[in-house]
Amino acid sequence: MAPPPAVPEADHQDDDDGIPEGTGVDLRVAVRRLKARNTAPGSDGLPGKAWVLASEALGPRLEGLLSACLERGQFPLRWKTGKLVLIRKPGRPADSPSAYRPVVLLDEVGKLFERVIANRLAEHLAGTGPDLAEHQFGFRKRRSTVDAIMRVRALTTGDAVARGGGDVLAVSLDIANAFNSMPWSCIREALRYHRVPTYLRRIVGDYLTDRAVIYPGRNGE
Repeated sequence: MAPPPAVPEADHQDDDDGIPEGTGVDLRVAVRRLKARNTAPGSDGLPGKAWVLASEALGPRLEGLLSACLERGQFPLRWKTGKLVLIRKPGRPADSPSAYRPVVLLDEVGKLFERVIANRLAEHLAGTGPDLAEHQFGFRKRRSTVDAIMRVRALTTGDAVARGGGDVLAVSLDIANAFNSMPWSCIREALRYHRVPTYLRRIVGDYLTDRAVIYPGRNGE
């Protein structure tokens, strides 16, 4: 697969635009995560386990490809295309649209590249910042849902609550379809606010463009 053509330079060219050498460490971490997952493949038909088995032989070539993508600031168009499948919900009539949950399957190699980018974003936020909020548990290394639950438990059983008495009220918000409803301009502005390096802003900006979904028609094609 040939590297994509370079995209125009983004704004804030006075920022540090250096790209860390190689993607080997990032790639190994991403491949380890593939080992723990058993998800359906995207439109290329290659499951994650196939990439795990081939990583030793194809690793250097894949690292070179991902490095070229980072340098050029382009997420391959092929990896932006998802395959739509409908999963039947139990207990719903088959002729009802609400009886099916749409799921978009992406190529595993594209998701591997996403993890490389996400790891670099997380490392930047933790090392350079400004970091994420102290009590944010999502998108944070070495933090889990269990940590969030323990934090809530500490708030409801602490000395201040015990002395004051009364009731504790918890409010839970679930943002439906968050990825699709978040304005991409807000994402770009957040990256600038957090002083994310220009090369990462370019690749994320390209990641958000020209995305597509394919689905089978009535004849199965």
